[in-house]
Amino acid sequence: ALSRWHHPHLGNIFPSRFIAVAEETGQIEAIGRWSLLEACRQIVKWDRDGVHVPTVAVNLSAVHFRNRALPEHIAALLKDHNLKPARLTVEITESVMMDNSRDTEEVLQSIRNIGCGLSMDDFGTGYSSLSRLTRLPLTEIKIDRSFINDFEYDTNAQAVTMAVIGIGSRLGMTVVTEGVETEQQR
Repeated sequence: ALSRWHHPHLGNIFPSRFIAVAEETGQIEAIGRWSLLEACRQIVKWDRDGVHVPTVAVNLSAVHFRNRALPEHIAALLKDHNLKPARLTVEITESVMMDNSRDTEEVLQSIRNIGCGLSMDDFGTGYSSLSRLTRLPLTEIKIDRSFINDFEYDTNAQAVTMAVIGIGSRLGMTVVTEGVETEQQR
């Protein structure tokens, strides 16, 4: 699930602009709660229309994971929409991964205990800690698109991508590579 904003006069406003403002003004939590609600509504609509989408991933801000009520909110949404928890994956950023606070770790574990997936978004673009990767209850790693842009010609990008795929696989995680568009990249 990707946040997009089309303003009637300003046109398309990119997430890099409005998400930063939402975080600065404290509106990001409301946007995250709305995104989770809309993802659940959309899954139900797709099911009703005979379109089976196994899971929808929703990217949340680091702020969300400091809120101990987040797992209860997610559980209530799933119950209200009669959805199995595996139908929802919550995406975290590397900044969440690097947050060593007990609250964040407990919130992440509680989300996994519900049965939702936890995905590390844009893996490899920040300050990834492999030791934290082994301790977090992740179900998925999403390798950032930047590794794929020159994948066919850049042996360094190939080596890093293959190493991350191997690590994720050995840890029992699903590995998603963003931006795969050609057969050679696949």
